[in-house]
Amino acid sequence: MKETYFEILLEGPFSFDHTFRRHHRTTDTLKPMVILPETSRFIKWIYLGDMPFLLDAEIKKKGDKVYIVHNTEDNHENHSLKKYLTRMFGIENSLLEFYETFKDNEKIAMLIHEFHGMRVLSNPDLFEVMVDTIIGQQINLTFAATLKERLIRLAGQIKNFEGFDLYLFPRPVTIAQLEYDQLRELSFSQRKAEYIIDFARKIVNGNIDLERLWTDSNDEIINELLPYRGIGKWTIECLMLFGLNRPDVLPAADIGLRNAVRRIYQLDLQPRPEEIRFLAENDDWRPWEGYITFYMWQYLNKDTNKKELT
Repeated sequence: MKETYFEILLEGPFSFDHTFRRHHRTTDTLKPMVILPETSRFIKWIYLGDMPFLLDAEIKKKGDKVYIVHNTEDNHENHSLKKYLTRMFGIENSLLEFYETFKDNEKIAMLIHEFHGMRVLSNPDLFEVMVDTIIGQQINLTFAATLKERLIRLAGQIKNFEGFDLYLFPRPVTIAQLEYDQLRELSFSQRKAEYIIDFARKIVNGNIDLERLWTDSNDEIINELLPYRGIGKWTIECLMLFGLNRPDVLPAADIGLRNAVRRIYQLDLQPRPEEIRFLAENDDWRPWEGYITFYMWQYLNKDTNKKELT
């Protein structure tokens, strides 16, 4: 079949290294994506509908413009691929507008200078994002990654690409068929086993429509998901930022954000969630709270790594 080709314009500056620095929770033995900075290429297995598909794309500069470029053997997949990539990169979020808005804000302008060209790279698989976030509740990142890998090896798919083991996250219908004890045997707590399997069952039986969340408002999403066990406001905010790529989400209770604000603003104590909300309102972060949060997280991670090396 003849190879087809399409490209998607990325508005504003773009840094491959900054953007691809953070991707989905992973371990050393199982990866969500192969990232090749020398050719600005990224490869990952995704679902288009219910069918596995190998996404293999590059970032290319043409003059003063930057594009996501993908070659595919089947132009019938183009619409679905464009939709996936548009969601993944948050194409509707203009870095030019973000940078212009905060050019005179000393603290945020510092972050923009430090991570210039960094877009929030989200995961359009909302089921994976929600399960990933539930797994990560109140445990360290290393153990959370281990639990996620165990779940994938139990119910997902592993596909090799040039020596790398890449995964396809389990579908809701597969998780819905599991018993709680099967996750307990993988060292999941009883409650998390229930939260994850029950969430999958709500999707399968039609109580939760993940696709509809793309068009719901932030408040509508919170009101819809909050009644379900194991899904608090922080979990929903992570879904909106890391899945739906909403720029106007403020996870004020997040420990990482509070630590970052303390460091950046040189505060004596870690600010409380209400103090984070007051700061965001006073500094007029809206409608870029999510992007500012993401840049602050990256600043905190970089600063922490720098201190560990000294």
